[in-house]
Amino acid sequence: MDFESLFDDTCVIAAGAESPWVRRRRIALAELINEPWVLPPRGTGVISIAQESFRAAGLDYPRTVVVADSPLARMNLVATGRFLTIFTVSTLRFPVKRPELKVLPVELPPARFPNGIVVLKNRTLTPVARLFIEAAREVARPLAKRL
Repeated sequence: MDFESLFDDTCVIAAGAESPWVRRRRIALAELINEPWVLPPRGTGVISIAQESFRAAGLDYPRTVVVADSPLARMNLVATGRFLTIFTVSTLRFPVKRPELKVLPVELPPARFPNGIVVLKNRTLTPVARLFIEAAREVARPLAKRL
């Protein structure tokens, strides 16, 4: 298989737009430890970043109230303003920007998640596949510059 990297993603902590946390200019990770969290199941890449972030700050893993594998389910729960979560930046931008979700000013350890296209080596792509890959490159181009 061949992998073509389109952009590297990073993680952020998000809250609902009505959460009292969004009015803060700076938040230490330790301040969020006792908040209710909605997180993906253990063993995912995002969770490993979250675990490492809390461990690096000398903290236990936060109290997870809800475990949801679906990013859409987590977005909807966080939008209520009652939960916090950790997302990759691209999750908050695709398929559309979600104004009801806000990124909190919490510093997390640098971590990058490569996003790209995987194709089988030595295989001819169909015209539809080539069009899709070109569209993916075009959509990812601004992300490669910002993230």
